[in-house]
Amino acid sequence: MLCLWLASVANVQADAPNTLAPLTFITEEYPPYNYLDNQQLTGVSIDLLEAIFAATDTPLSRHDVRYYPWVRGYELALSQPNTVLFSTTRTPAREASFHWVGPIAQDQVVLLAHRDAPIAIDALSQAIDRDLTVVVIREDIGAQALLEAGYPERLLVPAIDNRSALSMLTRGRVDLWAYSADVAAWIAESEGYSSDSLIPIHTLSESSLYFAINQATDRRLVTLMQQALDRVLAERPQR
Repeated sequence: MLCLWLASVANVQADAPNTLAPLTFITEEYPPYNYLDNQQLTGVSIDLLEAIFAATDTPLSRHDVRYYPWVRGYELALSQPNTVLFSTTRTPAREASFHWVGPIAQDQVVLLAHRDAPIAIDALSQAIDRDLTVVVIREDIGAQALLEAGYPERLLVPAIDNRSALSMLTRGRVDLWAYSADVAAWIAESEGYSSDSLIPIHTLSESSLYFAINQATDRRLVTLMQQALDRVLAERPQR
C-alpha cells in the first residue's frame, strides 16, 4: 500500500507544470507598464514578466507576448484557457472572472479634463446633472467604474484606444476622459502635449494591477507564476 501511495505522489509531481510554457501572454499599450518602443515591447510589467520566465526556466521572452487592443485581449482572456492578460486592474466586479497573479503596481483611475476646457465637480452626481460626456475604452476599468456608479450609458463615448480618447478630449468632442492618471499623462506627453495639459478632477478608483488569467487555466500554473513573482520581487532591491 505504501509503495502504491509513493508511486501516486510521484506521478502527481511528474504531472505538475514546471514552466509557464503552456500559457499565452497578451498585453496592450498601457505605459509605463507595457507598450511598444521602436516595435519592441517594453515597460515595467514586461521586465517583470521576463524575470518570471527566468525564475521558472520558461523558454519564452517578451517577443512571445502578443500585443492586441484592450477589448480584443480582454475578450480572449475571458474565453480562452491558458490566456494571461496584463496589466489588468483587479476589481470586485472582475474578481470571479479570472485567476490573479500580482500585484504588479498601484494605479489610480480618474476623470480627466483638458486644460483649455477646465471643469470642476465635487461629486460624480454633478457630472451626471450637467450631462458631461466621457470618453472611455470598452471593458476598461474607467468604463466599468462609471457604469457601476450609475453613470448614464448615453453619456459614455467609446474610443478605439487611449490615443483616440486623448484626441477626442483635446479636440473638444467630449468633456472628460476616464483613464489611469499616470498612463494618460504618459500618452499625452508622447503626443507632444505638456505634462499639465490634462487635469484630474475626480478619482474613480484606486487599485492594483495584476496578471489576469483565464478561469479554466490549471491552478498549478497560477500558483507557479505567483510563487515566481513573489521570489522575483523579494530579490529586487528595496527603494
